[in-house]
Amino acid sequence: MKWIISLIFVLIVLQVQGQEDVASTAFAKANQAYTAENYELAIKSYQQVLKTNVHSSEAYFNLGNAHYKLNQVGPAIYNYEKALQLDPNNEDVLNNLQFAQQMKIDAVEALPENELDSRVSSIAGSLSVDEWAYVSILFVIVTILLFILFHYSQTTGKKRLFFILMILIGLMAVGSIAIGFYAKNTLNKEQYAIVYATEFTARTEPKTSSDSAFVIHEGTKVEVLEEFNEWARISLENGSKAWVALDSIKKL
Repeated sequence: MKWIISLIFVLIVLQVQGQEDVASTAFAKANQAYTAENYELAIKSYQQVLKTNVHSSEAYFNLGNAHYKLNQVGPAIYNYEKALQLDPNNEDVLNNLQFAQQMKIDAVEALPENELDSRVSSIAGSLSVDEWAYVSILFVIVTILLFILFHYSQTTGKKRLFFILMILIGLMAVGSIAIGFYAKNTLNKEQYAIVYATEFTARTEPKTSSDSAFVIHEGTKVEVLEEFNEWARISLENGSKAWVALDSIKKL
């Protein structure tokens, strides 16, 4: 039984190592192609990296750059957004996303947001869900250590100090856990997509014969509210809602 478990473990390690080797080779090839300004080959190689399930902010960022060089607005914005999901505070990605958004045709003005909701969303979005989990674990560990120090302290002054610190760090742990759950629930509840079609007429109903609602263009970010057959009901930042064909958008 032990040798079977060992064999399975070795096979898993070899498989993971093989995937990493393939991803590393494809990534190097993609970077070389990008440097040589062969952007189409770079795109294929970066996509090969992602197919190995080795997802990284850098891979999506470089893929977005390659699409940007070919003036492919939708794919460029899509990959920058994917990079931000993994690394929300990456300034290079944020800057390049702004440049790509300037290439869009649609200029949708967002509805005014509740200040409190906006601030909470901003804080929650400053880190990824995994990063909030790590921060929460760190605060919990520090809180436990402070409790141990409080318990074994011999003087009143030290006990008071460790107790106060324990309460403060404990509250920070609770807060980070709450924000992490908020970020996760928001991520699960909200589904966004990028318009890939050069131009598409959104409809009032999920059928081509229905009335036109508005026209959207490549690169516009929309929220997917629901799906029906081959259609998706979307919402723009200005609150406008309509139906578009699923193949005209790509979900983030």
